[in-house]
Amino acid sequence: MVYYPHMTPTLAQSLSDSKQSINTFLASYFDQKILDATQIDDHIATMAKLLKTQALGGGKRIRGFLCALAYELAGGTQDATNVAAGIELVHQYLLTLDDMADRDTVRHGIPTLEVEYEKILFTIPESQRKHYARSLTEIASALLSSYMYELFASAECSDAKKIEIMHIVNNTLLRDTAAGWQIHMMQNWQPLAQATEEEFEKGLRLVTAQYTFVGPLLIGITLANNRKTYESALTEYGMHVGTAFQMQDDILGVFGDSSKTGKAVGNDLREGKKTILLQHAYKHASKSDQEFLANNVGRELSDSDLKKIQDIIRKTGALEYAQKRAQDHITQGIRALETLQDSPSKQLLIELAKYIIAREI
Repeated sequence: MVYYPHMTPTLAQSLSDSKQSINTFLASYFDQKILDATQIDDHIATMAKLLKTQALGGGKRIRGFLCALAYELAGGTQDATNVAAGIELVHQYLLTLDDMADRDTVRHGIPTLEVEYEKILFTIPESQRKHYARSLTEIASALLSSYMYELFASAECSDAKKIEIMHIVNNTLLRDTAAGWQIHMMQNWQPLAQATEEEFEKGLRLVTAQYTFVGPLLIGITLANNRKTYESALTEYGMHVGTAFQMQDDILGVFGDSSKTGKAVGNDLREGKKTILLQHAYKHASKSDQEFLANNVGRELSDSDLKKIQDIIRKTGALEYAQKRAQDHITQGIRALETLQDSPSKQLLIELAKYIIAREI
């Protein structure tokens, strides 16, 4: 079992078991895809191999876990690993796009897909290498999307329920993520003085809350054929806990340990992401510190620049402010479950919410 600090033993064991089940399924699934691809062309086989490496590269498998947990909560009794794995491939698909958008080079402690392609394309002139690596990453993403839809189509349920699940995937997981993503991308170019917390949190709800929590939960209860009973409580839970999840991720993005998070600290600042943390710091900073933030956020940062921004965030009380906002969402999320009968699955949802806010900086 993998040990996660601040996680209860019961949750850690359940999450570890779920992760192992999903990883075992995905490893076998990708092996078959690689075998099938060799019958077409070596290039497509290489693509499938790279996708397997990325998909199995790390992560807690929280989205697949939430789907399985909601399925059990709503009375599901069959093996739903294929659907949980499909959700994890949606996640991998979006991560790949996110890495390109944010120009990240590391994810879960391993090189991103675009970086891996740059290594493979060493014979191409350096001036063209990045373009080809990015293009092939986009093509691989299209292939990955076909895999995830194939897994949803294999769900053990009626055709009507499969269509309902696909609708959740297309709207809650993909459309809403695209909408929120664009909000954040456009905010990256806004001057700090013009950015608003309301706009940022709207994007945050559309992205992380929807596709990390609400979508997987809805798919789980739909698969169990019991959506009506659980949708209201789980949607409210997912919106609040998902919002807190991303707020905590934004904190970790500035103050976290890259060896634990798997991502370089400060990347959000370099990209100009107008997080709640950063906006509050700017509003409450001295004029000279405001000028420093305005002139440096959205650019390459030296270690000393990053440290100064961290100091400004701390001394303006922005860190405590963001932590409290996240904690308030966790409290509301747990409260949303009060209408549901007590069960092991409900208790795990509560423990997961508490863990999310306790992740270390």
